Amino acid sequence: MKYAAAGAALLLLFLVVVIAAVVTVFTGPGSPAGYGCLTTAPSRTTDSGPAEGLDHEQSGNAALIIQTGMDLGLPARAAVIAIATALQESQLRNLPYGHLDSLGLFQQRPSQGWGTPRQILDPAYASRRFYNRLAAIPRWERLPLTQAAQAVQRSARPNAYAVWEPLAQRTVDAFTGACVMPIPGEQAAAAIAYAHAQLGKPYVWGAEGPGSFDCSGLTMRAYQAAGINIPRVAADQWRHGPPIPAGGEQPGDLVFFRMTANGPGHVGLVIAEGQMIHAPNQHDVVKIDTYRRADLVGFTRPAGRPSQAAFR
Repeated sequence: MKYAAAGAALLLLFLVVVIAAVVTVFTGPGSPAGYGCLTTAPSRTTDSGPAEGLDHEQSGNAALIIQTGMDLGLPARAAVIAIATALQESQLRNLPYGHLDSLGLFQQRPSQGWGTPRQILDPAYASRRFYNRLAAIPRWERLPLTQAAQAVQRSARPNAYAVWEPLAQRTVDAFTGACVMPIPGEQAAAAIAYAHAQLGKPYVWGAEGPGSFDCSGLTMRAYQAAGINIPRVAADQWRHGPPIPAGGEQPGDLVFFRMTANGPGHVGLVIAEGQMIHAPNQHDVVKIDTYRRADLVGFTRPAGRPSQAAFR
């Protein structure tokens, strides 16, 4: 009998800890970089309370946008772009007015072929229209958020979308249950530990865990696990942190390859001299590899991570 009571007590303690962790995800102050987590939590619905940084109305609209993207089978990156766009265009509010004939969450215009006013003011319809146009953009998952959003919206202020990316990513993580408390300890070691735990998982374009990754999805999640927010795509990650000269790279630095007009097309995480963990391509898995390649572009150190002893 006493063993049964002890087991019940342990189960109760476990549930309390889990509930406390989930509550912290949605109401806590988060990490120094604005992220509080990266463990799996229950998915949220439009009936849930407000997400961190949003009120009830905004959270309800965010949940609907995210759910619509999931129903369409799109990766989480699409929802991040959609939420950032709606934050910029309407502050995530279903506005019955706007510039000229712009309306709704995304300030879509009937005169530009988005639909009738009644349709545009239906958040589910407006979200589907946004996603349909986004999905029609070639290789949209690889574009910086500003370029992807601008290709859909044709805004007069395209760079303004980038301001909302951290909040959009945090909101999508919270609503889709991709969030947990950051790993304690030194940040570079935490990022490397996270990446190492993903070894052998398949590459999927646009994926950011937990079962598969693309290259920048892996590095973004690794640094989230260390409590540091970095952008989602490799080109933006390249511009995010200070450049590190070749020979000065350290474990935890990002290493970039294949320079394109938008920026590097591939990224890995330095783990030792000459070695990195990365998600190479759709025919491979997350693995340890050399970064001494002909297409090497350079290194950066994510903002917020202190330097440490260089390789000897």
